[in-house]
Amino acid sequence: MREKLIALIEEKGDLPPLPEILMNLEKKINDPECDIMEVSGIIESEPVLSGRLLKLANSVLFGGGRENVEDTNDAVMRLGVKMVLDLAYTVQLPALFSKTKSFNQLNFWTHSLGVAYLTRSLGHMVKIPEEEIEFSYLCGLMHDVGILVFDHLIPEKYNEFLKQIKSSDLTLFENEEGTFGITHAELGARFIERWWPVAPGLMEAVRVHHDAPGEEGDVKHIAHLLATANLLANQNGFANGIVPEDTAPLEYGVLDKLNLDSEELEILIENTKEGLEAAQAILQSN
Repeated sequence: MREKLIALIEEKGDLPPLPEILMNLEKKINDPECDIMEVSGIIESEPVLSGRLLKLANSVLFGGGRENVEDTNDAVMRLGVKMVLDLAYTVQLPALFSKTKSFNQLNFWTHSLGVAYLTRSLGHMVKIPEEEIEFSYLCGLMHDVGILVFDHLIPEKYNEFLKQIKSSDLTLFENEEGTFGITHAELGARFIERWWPVAPGLMEAVRVHHDAPGEEGDVKHIAHLLATANLLANQNGFANGIVPEDTAPLEYGVLDKLNLDSEELEILIENTKEGLEAAQAILQSN
């Protein structure tokens, strides 16, 4: 099954590419002569995207209690072009894959948004390199996309698989490996590499986000921060909801090695929970 799934990623013509508007935004924002008005213009060319992006920009996760922004230009000025691009991804990605009966996609994307926010926040807190900070949010947002790819490529088999493992003592990751010979982490990374032009470091982080970092691992690295953010989400009430999992202890991640202030981390978790509750209405409209 492993080789069949890998082949399907290469061959299946209905796998969703990145929307053209995201490609245009990426190109414009990466232009050294990028003009804020042009970025705003691209976003405003799609009123639905513009409206939802403004709601996210004013949400607890991104607005931080400050005065609301009233238009796209204000959002770009306040948040910066990179964060506005991340919010555009947040709005656009949930609409790419067809709705599924296998799991609740609102829970799925709420988890993904939470992991995105946590990964970026942890990156700032432990001061990872700026080039990793730039794609840290998208790492979190895309980390479970392999689950959607499984459901897209073999919907009936994956639906039956999810039903069968509900009472399993193994994790989703371990069950996928045993049944299909490939996990959603690897499948997602292969899909992203084939269809979505993103940073190589992002793909690698997605690929290993269920791996233990090891004794000598660089804990202040985007891949390990993504793994830790995922565990934090699972242990604090915003898991993806696909199967009930006994989540690994945080020592499996790298929390104990990051030298984070426990009170600061607790505030981050509570802010994330509060922000996700408000953001669900925006995600639900996709």
